[in-house]
Amino acid sequence: MNDQERLAQFEGVLADLVAENALVLQQLEALRAQGKVKTATYQQLTARKLALKSTLALFEERGLL
Repeated sequence: MNDQERLAQFEGVLADLVAENALVLQQLEALRAQGKVKTATYQQLTARKLALKSTLALFEERGLL
């Protein structure tokens, strides 16, 4: 794999992380609107949101977001 292909792979991963973060936030908002904040699904999504936030923060610190 050459440098351009590697860069494309990294950019793809970043785009996937950003898209997943948006989806998780949307799902959390929908559950919140339904009053389902104490469900296992809500808690799992909250954990995923925190993991994504942490990962995206690494990209942001390096000026990639």
